[in-house]
This record gives sequence, structure tokens and C-alpha cells, in this order.
Amino acid sequence: MAMLLVTVLAGAVSTQQPAAPTAKPDDGIPITDATVRKACGTCHRPDDKGQMSRISFQRHTPEGWQTIIQRMAALNGLNIDPQTARQVVKYLSDNLGLAPEEAKPAAFEVERRLIDYKYSASADAESTCNRCHSMGRVISQRRTRGEWDLLIAMHRGWYPLVDNQVFRRNGPPPRDPSADGRPPDTRQPVEKALDHLAPAFPLKTPEWTAWSATMRPARLDGTWTLSGWDAGKGAIYGRVTIAADPAAPDEFTTSITYRVARTGETVTRSGRTVVYTGFQWRGRSTTAAGADSAMREVMSVDRDWRQIEGRWFTGGYDEVGLDVRLERVGAETRVLGTDRAALKQGAAGQELKIYGANLPSSLRPQDIDLGPGLTVSRIVSVTPDVAAAAIDVAANASLGARDLYVAGASKSKAVVVYDRVDAIKVKPDWTMARVGGSMFPKMLAQFEAWAFHNGADGRPDTPDDLNLGLVDAAWSMEEYAATYDDDDVKHVGTLDAATGRFTPNVDGPNPVRKGSRNNIGDVWVVAKYAAEASGGRSAATIRARAHLLVTVPLYMRFDRSAGGQ
Repeated sequence: MAMLLVTVLAGAVSTQQPAAPTAKPDDGIPITDATVRKACGTCHRPDDKGQMSRISFQRHTPEGWQTIIQRMAALNGLNIDPQTARQVVKYLSDNLGLAPEEAKPAAFEVERRLIDYKYSASADAESTCNRCHSMGRVISQRRTRGEWDLLIAMHRGWYPLVDNQVFRRNGPPPRDPSADGRPPDTRQPVEKALDHLAPAFPLKTPEWTAWSATMRPARLDGTWTLSGWDAGKGAIYGRVTIAADPAAPDEFTTSITYRVARTGETVTRSGRTVVYTGFQWRGRSTTAAGADSAMREVMSVDRDWRQIEGRWFTGGYDEVGLDVRLERVGAETRVLGTDRAALKQGAAGQELKIYGANLPSSLRPQDIDLGPGLTVSRIVSVTPDVAAAAIDVAANASLGARDLYVAGASKSKAVVVYDRVDAIKVKPDWTMARVGGSMFPKMLAQFEAWAFHNGADGRPDTPDDLNLGLVDAAWSMEEYAATYDDDDVKHVGTLDAATGRFTPNVDGPNPVRKGSRNNIGDVWVVAKYAAEASGGRSAATIRARAHLLVTVPLYMRFDRSAGGQ
């Protein structure tokens, strides 16, 4: 079954050392489930209110509770079978989870997105916590003040170095008063962090009180359109059929078919899903190729059960994936998107593929409207999910974005009319990969080349620039001058010249390299695009570049989600 993998140690619950005494507050959440009380009760004994020590005084995402169980197994000798572990995670996520409003700001954490996240509410909390892990792990949990204190005590107990390296200040306490005249703040960094986290992320919140009162199993069975983005390939469009499991109201099976819009490549997947806390979709799907094609699905169901959005991912570091959005669809016509983002001014017969749902078989040229100066000369082909039309763009058609209307359905800013490509940009403008393959997995990196028109002001990087979408580029690497004569470009790995996907070299010392150094380093990733002659301009090669840092493997991973499991 999909979803959450918990360390498996066969056998019943073992006899373990009791947890440290806690200053138990009176505002915990009672645990009523017999499976949880049996699995966890040896150490976390319930009181006369049904509150179990530690457990009743914190809330987490499903991944958060999974990590805690993994830690109990790894460090505290917990033996628990997989089925029991799943039941425990399900109960705790449903009854001590997060409300949608609480989970959304930290969604990047469970969706495993590699982003630059800035926690602006407290510099002390950020600098204290993200020395070792992301702030996403912190802001996706809620605790009582006593529980936040015990969390710090746990860090000191298991990782003693953290006290001097992170929790305490370096140097003497400040002596000067603050700018507003108050006495100097002599608290240690960890004390400042706690004084922020406890009131900012308390156990009981209005959001959780409201959500837990109305939470129920989501009714998701039916047909859904799929729109998304496959990094390196571009937009994807398709259809998902969700079927409910009559024996488990929160479990579903899925049948998925989508196309890569630019190439027409068709992908078919099937999967299973569990919905936690009434909205947190955690699934796994595969193609006919089997387990090697597995992707973990982490999405959020909206309150009206009409949209589901999130990320599907795989890879040694969960770095390969799709951004996905599902929308419930009935018999009505829907327009999802097109195979190209731009149509050229003054060109006739440009074929445009329109992806959608329930497109009419009787589609006529006059049923498609792209605005002034754009004429549909004929319908090339049509199926319920994709129609191809030939488009003539007048020489005097205005430049800019055009809305698309098809048989009563619409898509805003579906295409852009342009006359030339002024520039390209490489996205992301920087990223990271990790060597691997011997002892640790490799972390891949994917780059994309996007074309732009400078817009009416003729200047780049201004708000009126026209985004012309993905373009095919020739990819290469160049030396990034961080260290002279280090030859990083020869050793860090290979970049696919056609797709822009970087595959790092193996981990460990390289006897071929000077000094037998390992294969890490910095390089420029360069894209070159062959622009057509236009408007008196001759054909030219346009280039852009991005920074790639190839670094060491992540040697310790306590939170590995094992993509697809």
C-alpha cells in the first residue's frame, strides 16, 4: 500500500524505558484509539483524562508523526509492525494534525521542494533551527510551551554538541541597551527561539478547533482533469479517475493518463492514496514499468472537494517531480492549455494543439476564438482531450497575450503573439546537485530555457516583457571561476546537450583528478538558442547561463521520505 513507510521490526511492542517525567499541562488532547494506546502506552502512559505524555501535547503532519515513530524505533527501541504503525500515523494525523491554514505555509516541506525559504517572523528562531534542518519542519508542528521545552531537552540529550554550536551565543552577553532604551537582551539564542515558537505555534489554535469540528472523509470519487508541469519537458495535461475504497472511506485508487503538451508523449499511471486529516493526500503511483517508476504524491484537497494540488516526486533526494493540479470535471467542455506558448506575427498555418476535456467532435474553426488578427483556417483533428487547429496570424496583429475561447470554455492568456525572441533565460538561475552512485544516491538537476520578448518598452527584465515559453536549446557547461585551474567542468558530471538534465559524477576520491580530489565543484550551465531572422535582424545565437553547485552527498538523512513509498 502507498503512503507512509515506517521502519519495520516484527513483533509486538517491546518493554522500554519510561519516558522522562514531564510537567504535564492540563490542555492536551485525549487519545481514545486503542491501537495507539497499546502501541505507545508502555512509555507514554495515559492519565485520568486520557492524555498520553508527550503525544497529547503536540500536533504534526503525517510525515511528522511518521518521523517520530521512526525515531522511537531507531533511538528508543520501539518494535512495531508496519500495519500498526500505519494505523497509529493515521489516527494521530487525523486527531492531532494540522488544519489546512496551518499546513499550507509549510507545504514545501512535505512536497520536498528545493526552495530558498526565509522565515521572517523571528531571526532568532530561524538561525537556531535551520543550522541543522529546514524551518519547514518547525512551522509544520504545534506544541504546548512545555512540549517545546522538552523538544529542546531532547536535542540536548541526543545531540549534545548542539548546545554549544547552536543553542548558546558565542561570546559575552550584550551590555548595551537596545535602540529603544530597554535593557540589553541577555537571553541565549535558544531561549529567544522558544519565546517565539511557543506562542507562534501553540497546541490549540482557532484554526484547528474549527477544522477538527467539521473534518470528515473527503468524497473524491469521480473524474478530474490534470494540469501540471514536468520540469524539463513543460506543461502536461490529462485526466484522472478516482475510485473510492468501499471498505476505507479515506482510501482511493487512481487511474491517470496525461500527455506532455509540447511532444505529445503519453504517460499512464495507476496508484493508491490515503487522505489524512480530511485534506492531506498521500499517494503512490506507477507506470507499467513497475516499482522503478514509482512517484510519491503529496497534495492538498481544497475545502469544496473540487481541486487537489501539490507535487509528485521521486529520485534519491526527491528532486525529480511534477507540479500537479486536479480539478473535478463533469460533462462540460474544459480548456486546460496549449502545446505552445507563442504564435508568430505574420505567419500562416501555425498548428496549435488545444488540450482539454469533453472537446466536441463537431468542433468548427468558428468555435475557436483567439482575438483580433488571429484566424483559425481549419481544424486539423479533434478528440475529446485534444484538438489541433491551423492558425493564421496577421502581419499587423498586436503583440501580447491572448485569451482562448473554445466552444464556450476559455483559458486566459493561453498564447502570446510575438515577432522575435529578444532573450532567453535559464531556470532555475542556480541549483544544486550531489555526487553519488557508490555509497549514496545521486541528486540530479534539471534546467530549462525560456524565451522572452522585451515588450513595448524594448528593455529586458521589465514588467511588460512577454514570456514566450520553453524553447529547445543546446546545453553545455563552462568553468565557474571559484578556484583557478580546478577543472571542475571535467569532473563534476555530465549535462545532456538536448534535455538540460545534469547527472553528477560518482562520490568518493577521484584518482584521475589532481590531488585525488572528489568530484564536487562549481560550473556554469549554458543554454544556446538559435533565433530566426526577423524584422531586419539577422539570425543569431542567443545564450544564457545558470550556476550549478555540485556538492557532497547528504550523509545523514533522518527524514528520508523514500520517494514513491
